[in-house]
Amino acid sequence: MKIDPRLIVAMLFAALSVLGIAGCGNSQIVHSYVDPVFKKLDLDGVLVVAVARKKSARTDFEDAFASALGRRGVRAEVSYELVPSVKAPAEEVIAAAKKAGLDTILVTRYIGKTSEEVYHPGTIYYDIAPAYGAGYYGGFGGYYGRAYEVAYEQPVWTTNVTHTVVSDLYVTETSQHIWQAVSETIQASGTKKLRNDAINSLIGNLKDQGLLN
Repeated sequence: MKIDPRLIVAMLFAALSVLGIAGCGNSQIVHSYVDPVFKKLDLDGVLVVAVARKKSARTDFEDAFASALGRRGVRAEVSYELVPSVKAPAEEVIAAAKKAGLDTILVTRYIGKTSEEVYHPGTIYYDIAPAYGAGYYGGFGGYYGRAYEVAYEQPVWTTNVTHTVVSDLYVTETSQHIWQAVSETIQASGTKKLRNDAINSLIGNLKDQGLLN
């Protein structure tokens, strides 16, 4: 029996699709707010703050977020260099931002994760074989196509783990809340990609809101 190469491609594509749903990073903004007055302010510089239990997680996230903002032409500084304490009070963070001449403070928090079971039904792939018709009165004349099964893809369950972070932007001088975005990211291959996917979605929202070039 000869299998049409198109069927092989279709089966491979379907298998890769299932693996992609389970393993690829994917971020989306599920909530966003911006104060219209923010677009009228002449602000310069942002202090990047990551709220995390572990110092290493804080430094990694702040470095990555500050670098991403820097590539957009934003003057961004990490808080762990100016305020080393993990649980520094708000007043200390504000004072550090003022001393550094930073007009805004960007605070990002990890909210948590949720798990969802996703069912992917099996698929049957068919080919067409020639089969001769039902005789003179059959109405088909020569031959008609007879379909037969050539492959079957088993149904599978996958688990999507979604991580949620929320970022808030404040004016240093007045503590005015001027922007917020909530990002949900499906678990990627590792912590680094998960972090970068979340940051990219937040950067994209800042751009969509007209706050970045």
